[in-house]
Amino acid sequence: MATFRRILHPTDFSRASAPALRRAIALAKACRVPLVVLHVMTPPSPFIDEGAPPSSYLDLLRLARRSAKRRLAGVLSRVKRERVRAETIFVEGLPASEILRVARRTRADLIAIGTHGRRGASRLFLGSVAERVVRESRCPVMTVPAHGR
Repeated sequence: MATFRRILHPTDFSRASAPALRRAIALAKACRVPLVVLHVMTPPSPFIDEGAPPSSYLDLLRLARRSAKRRLAGVLSRVKRERVRAETIFVEGLPASEILRVARRTRADLIAIGTHGRRGASRLFLGSVAERVVRESRCPVMTVPAHGR
């Protein structure tokens, strides 16, 4: 078995992330290494004129941040119940770019990422964060399909 020093698990809190989290926990436990759980929030882009965004947008953004951080704390609790050392990172930006940046910054040896399993036209139009991470990562990437156990 390969030996790792730090595993990164990016999550979007979707069902596709759950199997990847289970695998990341199992691997971190087996290798006795810390797990870094990352969430990248993509803020909505309001179509506004010059000047400050309306307060309703700022409120929406604040609520989205709070919700994401709460969900991230829930994932951290789950990981810690499994007796795995872990930390969370919350950033805002483009998911693939931020995942790659955080992987370099944390010196992750492995990225364990879930895939939605989109095919055909939906993948063509929506793109694939996991695919870009696999293509551009400096460390190994383990992709776990949404239906993975």
